[in-house]
Amino acid sequence: MNPTAKIAKLLRTPENVILDVEKKMEKISGKRGIMEKIVEENEEKVKRSLRELFPDLVVEPTAEQVYDGLIKKTKETDQKLFKHFHEPDFSTAIGCQTIINAARELTGDLSGFYLKKEKAAELLRLNPPKNIMAVLGYGNDIEKMLANEDIFEVFCALRFVESEIWLNDVFFKTYGTLKKEDFEERKIKVMVLPERWLSIGQKFLGKKLHHMSHLKELGVIFVIPTQRHGTEETLYFFFMTLHYLYEVDWHAKLFRMYVSQDNFTSKMINALKVEVIDMSLPDETKISWRIVAKYLGKKDPNDPRLFEPHISPEAWHYIKAGRAIEKFSERFKELGLDFWKDLGWVGEYFTPDGKENLISFGLYDNGIALLKQTGVESKYLYHQQEELWNKIFIEYMGEEELNRLMMEHLDKGYITIEIPKP
Repeated sequence: MNPTAKIAKLLRTPENVILDVEKKMEKISGKRGIMEKIVEENEEKVKRSLRELFPDLVVEPTAEQVYDGLIKKTKETDQKLFKHFHEPDFSTAIGCQTIINAARELTGDLSGFYLKKEKAAELLRLNPPKNIMAVLGYGNDIEKMLANEDIFEVFCALRFVESEIWLNDVFFKTYGTLKKEDFEERKIKVMVLPERWLSIGQKFLGKKLHHMSHLKELGVIFVIPTQRHGTEETLYFFFMTLHYLYEVDWHAKLFRMYVSQDNFTSKMINALKVEVIDMSLPDETKISWRIVAKYLGKKDPNDPRLFEPHISPEAWHYIKAGRAIEKFSERFKELGLDFWKDLGWVGEYFTPDGKENLISFGLYDNGIALLKQTGVESKYLYHQQEELWNKIFIEYMGEEELNRLMMEHLDKGYITIEIPKP
């Protein structure tokens, strides 16, 4: 199979899309043979992984065997981390803190441009969160709640107690009044919420409650203690803490850039809503890449925007998290984390019973699959797809250009690159 056809197959997109990317990006960058390079690298990484997973296997494994082997390896990694971190109990703040400390050591004490605490309180006064006030027993007395509750906790609870419609259509509108002086430089805050928020969150979201999230405008990452003890969650908690640290830090740089521009607040609000434009990409005589700021594949793996050229801030943050894990792996070689080095974008098709099945080799997709306890029929692919699109762009243009263009054009939703005339 020729390289462009192979890349197209891995991305589940028509080959003519990849041929067009190759033709135009070669003219822009002056680089040739990028698709061949990526395919060769993918094949080498797949072969290396299979040798380690199946040292005694003499025939090509089926998709189910490969998936089961990767899940087994993921579970082994998780168990080693669980022991390394002294068997943390994620139902307690102390249990969570050991991994938070390790993640902070890897990223350093990241500081950024975040909303002041007193301004956050003012925003709550303008639009009191009725669900939170009711469940905490304050009725309509916003001043009493602000006097007795931690502002950061209340802001965290907005994400899982109040409705998404209220957040986007009511609460975020008050952000339109924000000014540069409403922000300050401070360190990212990683906090474990008191246990009462678990039952409150479950009351509103049930099993849909995510035990980790973040507030980009406030520079906060928060954890809701789980009722489970930590097995098969250590790995997830580790890489998600790293991912959120880099994501919050990236947005702090974004907001600092926006504050000196026109329509500062509208750009910030759009970034917080994490919207992806659905308009057609412009100007076929140039090349445009959509900026996909969230994992569209989580909701719909056949969203048409996934099959056109696009770059992903989410995948970019995870690339940086993966490199932090590599640094951690070099210090603690006994954990075997080096198996996962640079596999986030790697995938391959395998054949069970005559039907081809695409398998992701990345730590993120397999870590989520382990946590969700899914079989090969419900495997996760969305990170592998997004990181592979990023890799194509990086191979042509470089990481600094990827980061710069995503940041400068996030508000527009896409980038367009001129093709030099012959």
